[in-house]
Amino acid sequence: MSWFKKEKEREYWLMASVWLNLFLSAIKLFWGWQFHSTVVTADGIHSISDVFGAFFVFMALRFAGHKSKRFPFGLNKLEDLAATLGGIAIVFAGYEIIRSAFFSSGIQSPENIWGTTFFILVVIIIEAAFYFYERKASIRLKSPGVKTDAVNWLGDIGSSFIVLAGIIGFHFSIPYAEKAAVVVIVVMIFYGAYGILRDALLSLLEASVDKETLKQARDTIKRYPEVSHIEKLFIRRSGSILIADIVLQVKQRSMQSAHLQVDKIEGQLRKEIPNLAHVTIHYEPEKKPYFKIAVLLDENTIDIATSFNKTVWIKMLRYNENGILFQEEVLQNPVAPEAKGKAIRLAAWLIKQDVEKVIFNPEDLRDDIKTLFSAMGIEIKKNMPEYPLNQNQK
Repeated sequence: MSWFKKEKEREYWLMASVWLNLFLSAIKLFWGWQFHSTVVTADGIHSISDVFGAFFVFMALRFAGHKSKRFPFGLNKLEDLAATLGGIAIVFAGYEIIRSAFFSSGIQSPENIWGTTFFILVVIIIEAAFYFYERKASIRLKSPGVKTDAVNWLGDIGSSFIVLAGIIGFHFSIPYAEKAAVVVIVVMIFYGAYGILRDALLSLLEASVDKETLKQARDTIKRYPEVSHIEKLFIRRSGSILIADIVLQVKQRSMQSAHLQVDKIEGQLRKEIPNLAHVTIHYEPEKKPYFKIAVLLDENTIDIATSFNKTVWIKMLRYNENGILFQEEVLQNPVAPEAKGKAIRLAAWLIKQDVEKVIFNPEDLRDDIKTLFSAMGIEIKKNMPEYPLNQNQK
């Protein structure tokens, strides 16, 4: 199935959820008003919260891709704004149930006990059937949004069972059965509103995502040995999508190699973290506590070599971050005994030693060696820099 078809099917399921929730909310509210059942009315208002939930996810899928120069990340914040307004409306609805049930007209018991019982059983069957098929679709489509909506239907099924228990409990004269059912449903209404308002406000305030998501992203990045340090890791939510801003220190000298590695990390993050739509990764060279220079010398270990191919000794100099020399050693050229390929072997050895500068007189240096050093970020100098080195000289 193509990405476009999957997107359309995801929208189909969420829109179907919206319409079904609206239908069930309407008939519950009508039945509760017609047969004077507070507990059924309360369950109808609870179903309205699921209308908001399904509609918000649908809006995210529908409008997230509508970008412009002014809105480069899309219009995902509209979902959070709508969720905030919807959450406030749900809180007032819950308050009205409490005021009506306990401080005004009191809890009304249904006039038609068995008719209401049958009505709730039919509602449960409809909710269970939709949950079953939507859950199967969420697994097939690998859609977190559709999966979340399917889980919300489990809450509706549980709420309907509470209504059923309250009505039957009242019929068999169980004390406070309906009051307990109304209280449970109102708590569910407030809890649902709290979840909607919390997530929406955190998103509007640009808050970081939960620690588990951050840990998952950090663990994914740490699997790449080329990354020496995670300088910054910030992931925020915008509607139903996630946006990541990351700064890494990488070991590659070559910016091209570093860029390719960062592309791999970005792809893996998108694969492992659901709804991660935008990833910005800034990378910089690994910060080291020292700076290394290789001085190529001739056979007297004093004069700088005039030929890369005829280097006999190599003086390795290490400077601290303040440019002060703290270590010096003279090594024999490890590839000098080789009969062929001395130049490329020496270049490879210097790269492996992680040097930043190579000091010698490059009269006969081949173009391919120059290109290799340039790609790895290694400078070639004819003369030694002044002591002590400073940051600009580095």
